[in-house]
Amino acid sequence: MRNRARRLLLIPAVALVLLGTPALALDGTAVPPPGNTEVPLALPDGAGPGARAVAKADADLVGVRWRGDPEAEFTIEVRRGDSGAWEPAATLGGDDVVPDEGSPDARASADAHADAHYTEPVWVEDTAAVRVTVVSGTVEDVGLEAVTADDGRAPSGSAGALGLSLPAGPDRTGYAVALLLAGALLGSVALGWSPWRSRRQAALASVVALVALTACVPPPPSPPHGTPPPQPAMTMRTSWGPDLGWNPSPDCAPGPEYAGDVNFLVVHHTVNSNTYGASDSRNMVRAIWSYHVNTLGYCDIAYNFIVDRYGQIFEGRRGGVDKAVIAAHTGGFNRDSSGAAFLGDFTSVQPTTEAWNAMVDLIAWKLSVHRKNPADGFSATSAGFGSRWPAGTSVSFASRIQGHRDLWATACPGNAFYPRLQELRDAVQPKVGWDGPVATTTTTTTTTTAPPTTTTTAVPLGLQDVPVVTTAPTPTTTTTVSTVPTTGPPAPGG
Repeated sequence: MRNRARRLLLIPAVALVLLGTPALALDGTAVPPPGNTEVPLALPDGAGPGARAVAKADADLVGVRWRGDPEAEFTIEVRRGDSGAWEPAATLGGDDVVPDEGSPDARASADAHADAHYTEPVWVEDTAAVRVTVVSGTVEDVGLEAVTADDGRAPSGSAGALGLSLPAGPDRTGYAVALLLAGALLGSVALGWSPWRSRRQAALASVVALVALTACVPPPPSPPHGTPPPQPAMTMRTSWGPDLGWNPSPDCAPGPEYAGDVNFLVVHHTVNSNTYGASDSRNMVRAIWSYHVNTLGYCDIAYNFIVDRYGQIFEGRRGGVDKAVIAAHTGGFNRDSSGAAFLGDFTSVQPTTEAWNAMVDLIAWKLSVHRKNPADGFSATSAGFGSRWPAGTSVSFASRIQGHRDLWATACPGNAFYPRLQELRDAVQPKVGWDGPVATTTTTTTTTTAPPTTTTTAVPLGLQDVPVVTTAPTPTTTTTVSTVPTTGPPAPGG
C-alpha cells in the first residue's frame, strides 16, 4: 500500500517536467516569418457591383488591393479544400487603420504603393481558395493580398500543454531548471528513494530548490511614475514576434517615434473571426503585423496593444508599453493617443467577459502611467489625413477613452460594442490612480504653415457627426502643449 501511494508522486513529477522542459527546449525553434503573396484577380478594369473572381490562395489572412474608387467594398468568401461550399468571411472596405500625414509610416507606405487602395485584413485560417465580389464602386487592377502565418518561436515562458507561463529571459531558464530538479526529486521518491536515509542531503536539496524557485521569479518592475495599478499580464513582442523586425525602409529609420505624452486611448476592433482558439491569437497578431508592414508598408504593426477573446493582451508596436509610442491606428490623432484593439469583429456580438476585463485593466494601467484621469475633458488638434476634422482643427472631448469612429468615419469598434463605451469608461475609472504631483513642467510650441485654421469645441460623448465649424483665415497654425503639476483622481468614494 505504501509503495502504491509513493508511486502516485509520479503524477506531479511528470507535471513538473512537462512544465519546465518546453521553456528550455522550444524557445529557440525558429520557423519562417509570415509570408505575403499578391495574387491577381481576373476582374476587368472598370468592374462594378456584382463582378466576381476566384483566386487559389493558401492563406491565413487576406485583404484586397485595387485602384479606382477609394470607397469601394468587397465581400470575401473562402473554401477550405478543392471542393465544397463557399463560406462567407467578411465584407471589407478601405483600411481605416491609418498613419498621420507626413509620418514615417505614411511616407513609407506612399513610397511602396503610390495610389493603390487596400481593404482591412480578415483572418481566414488555412484556406485554399478565396472568392472576391465587388459590392460597390468601380475598380481596376484588383488583387488579393494573402498572408500565411506560421507559429514562429514558442512564446518566451511557454509551458507546453499546461498553458502556463514562466518568467522571461535568464530567470525563466533558472526557474525551469528548478522545476526539473523538483520533478526529478519527486520521481526518485516515487521510485523508492527515501530522503529519510540521508536527511542532510534532502534538506540541502530542498533549500537549494526553494532558493532557486524564489530567486528566479523576477520582482515586478518599478512603475515609471508613482504607484499606478499593476501592469496587467502581457504577451510581449519578444514572445510573439522576436523574428519580426522594424521595416527597413529608409522612411522608417531609425526606429519608433515618441510623443511627449499619451493624452487618450482609442478602442478598435480588428474585424476578424470571433471563433478562433487560444493558440490562434499569436498567429493572428503575427499575420496582422505582416499585413501592416509587408502589404501596407507601415513601419510596424499599427496598434499599440491587441486584446484577444481569452483576455490575452499583446504588446503591439515596439518601443515600450509604458512609453508614448506613436503608432498608426487613428489617422490625424496618432501623436496624442495610444490604440488598443479587440481581436475580433463586434459588429453584432459583444466581447467576451475575459476580453472586456483585460481591456479595462489595460486602459486603467496605461492612463495611470501617463497620469490621465479618464473623466477629464481634453483637447487635441487634428492632423487631418482622413479624420473627421481637417488639419488644424482643435477638438474638445469629454473623456480620455474614445472609440475609433469618434475620430474617423468608420464603424470601428463595432456597432454592438460601441454603445458600451460609457460602460467601459465607468469600469476603468475606479481603477485609475497615482501618487504625487508631476515632477516637471514642459511647454512645447510648434509653428507651421497651414491652410486656414478650423476650430470647433465641446464634442459630446458618442458617435460624432462632422461638426459645425468656424474658419479663421490665418496663414499659420500655432500649437502649444503644456504639462503642469497635477494630482491623481480622487480615490473611489472620495
